[in-house]
Amino acid sequence: MAGPFVDLASMLKPSTALKLASSLDIDGRLDKALEIIPHGSPASEPLKRGYETLGAATLSHVLRGLAAAAQSSTVDIRAVWSGPTFDGDGDHTTSALAHLIDGASEDVFASTYSATPDSDFVKALWKAIARGVRTTLLVDSTVNHGKTASMLRAKLTGARFWTYRAPDGHYALQHSKVLIIDSRSAFVTSANLSTAGAEFNLEAGVVVNDVEFASSMRQRFTKLWEHGAITDLK
Repeated sequence: MAGPFVDLASMLKPSTALKLASSLDIDGRLDKALEIIPHGSPASEPLKRGYETLGAATLSHVLRGLAAAAQSSTVDIRAVWSGPTFDGDGDHTTSALAHLIDGASEDVFASTYSATPDSDFVKALWKAIARGVRTTLLVDSTVNHGKTASMLRAKLTGARFWTYRAPDGHYALQHSKVLIIDSRSAFVTSANLSTAGAEFNLEAGVVVNDVEFASSMRQRFTKLWEHGAITDLK
């Protein structure tokens, strides 16, 4: 049983293992993951056997473990603030958003309740889309009578848009504010991803650079999609 995983450990670069894991986190499709490996690569067969043995979610964890072992990666946790800035604060929300999104190479997932068209968040997302990064936004479809969601769709052509479907028809909001980059870094914040939330309000958040944490966050949103709690924005 260990055969395919030993082969993958010896055949895959850490960066390729992370790309494969990110792809499996997003849609669980083996055919999409195989497109990341060059045609004719000997890693294709052990990847297929690993997928058949473990399934997408567990194989993703294994691939991340292989990459982490090779890179000897460490967990990096940093506080992020909006509002008044003092020495030793940590990152500011605006710079943290821009830095994370600008570093994305494969996938950006973002959730927000509200946003403004001229925010650094929207500008950074547009740059990511323009350079070919797969981008998904989870938004609330009711805020500002739907105008905020419509604005984001107009500004961020090429992104996929999801919204939250309240259980049993009850009133509920998509109120999470999360940014996940390549299933390797996650930013969880109280701030709406708007100019006010990033610059003026008093907001607190945390950036976690850890593949296990970020991957589990990405998989949580994927599971919400699979169970119908999240749907495509119409």
